[in-house]
Parts: sequence; structure tokens; C-alpha cells
Amino acid sequence: MFGKRFPRERGKKRRKQKKPTVATEPVFSYDRVFGNIPLICHETVNPDGKVYKWWQYDPKYEPPLPRGAVRGDVSKQVFCTACHTPKYFFVDEERHCIQCGNAFVFKGSEQKYWYETLKFNFSSIPIRCVSCRRERRSEHALLQQIARAKAGVDSKDPAPYLALARAIIEYHEKTDHGDLNQAIAASRKAQKLWPDSVEPSLWEGIAHARAKRPARAREALTRFLSATADAPTALRKKAENYLLSG
Repeated sequence: MFGKRFPRERGKKRRKQKKPTVATEPVFSYDRVFGNIPLICHETVNPDGKVYKWWQYDPKYEPPLPRGAVRGDVSKQVFCTACHTPKYFFVDEERHCIQCGNAFVFKGSEQKYWYETLKFNFSSIPIRCVSCRRERRSEHALLQQIARAKAGVDSKDPAPYLALARAIIEYHEKTDHGDLNQAIAASRKAQKLWPDSVEPSLWEGIAHARAKRPARAREALTRFLSATADAPTALRKKAENYLLSG
């Protein structure tokens, strides 16, 4: 026979049983450079009620600094969490230049500037040494100078033609590329528009010299040197060097 059931007292609510609290242990992601990096759990609730959780690297983690390392600021870095680990510090890295083949050091301070100030992605790494990068930038600047000179060419003004001839030759001196015939044509056009100037002869002579036409180069360079003694010293020396090398 079943025992008698007594009705519970009115006005008293049943106490909900508390779920046992489970202590959550810290979660880490091991990295061979930065050690055990703490992970922080984040969660969001979608409109459908589903809860989504994900883990992110702790930006405040500070692993011990190796000697000579530069501390990184993860909050300023832009990277893919699925592909890269944040850089908690930067150390000097030895690399080889693809242009000259020499070894160079990608310094920790330079890395910090790249990845935190310029906001480069971690996939961006230098492939040229500083001197080759500087030379490449100067080449790019000369190409821009050639483009500006071409855009400014005026049938009545000799200055853009002189600028074009000079830019083409300076670019050819750096890269062995460039339209030397265009430089010669620009020099002659400048000479026609400005008969009293001797500078066009200089650029025409250098263009012939670099195009392996020594007789024409000698004629134009000699004309430049003998026509005036008031030319800038750097230009006279340039003409003399090309005469000697020819």
C-alpha cells in the first residue's frame, strides 16, 4: 500500500537545485617561440538562441624576453588567428636578399615598425636588403620622373625635354634599361628650342655613349665641354668621365 502523500504548504516555492559549479581550468596554446600562450574564451548568442564560443590569444600575455628582443603590442597587430600567432616580441632575423644575394638582418625594431605602425600582415616580409630596397625606390622615383616629364612636354618649352632626357639617362645608368633614342630625340628638341644652351649636348652625348656609339658621344660631349666653362662642376665631371671611358 502506497504511503499517504501530503500536499505541500501553499505560498512556498520549490527551491531550484543549483547545478554543481565546475571549475574551468586555463586553456593554453603552445608555441615554440612564445611558450604556453593563454587563450581567452568569447561567446555570443545568435537571434536563434544558439550560443557560439571561440578562443582568442590573450593580448596581455608577456612571455620572458630573450636578450636583444623588442616587446610587441598584440593589440596593434593585424593578423589571421587561424594562420598566425601574434608576435609578443620581435627578435633579429637573418635573411638573404633576392637581388644581390647578400645576407641582411631584419631587425626587431624594424619588424615592430612594419607590423604595428604600418599594419603589415605577418605574411609580408622583406626580400631585399636595405640598400637594394633604397635603390628600387629610387628606380621607381625615376620612372615617375620620366612619366611627369612626358606629361609636361610642350612644343614651345625646352625644360620638359631636358628633364625627360636626363631622367631617361639616369634611369639607364641605374638599370641598363630605358629608351636612349628617346633621350637623344628629347635632347635635340631641347637644343632646337633653346639654341643658346649647351646642356642638351651633354645628355645627347651620354645617351650615345651608353648606346655604344663612341664617335657620336665624343662629338657631343666635346661640344658641351668646349662651349662653356660655367657649367656645374658635377655635369662637367660627368662629361669628362664618359669621354675617358669611351
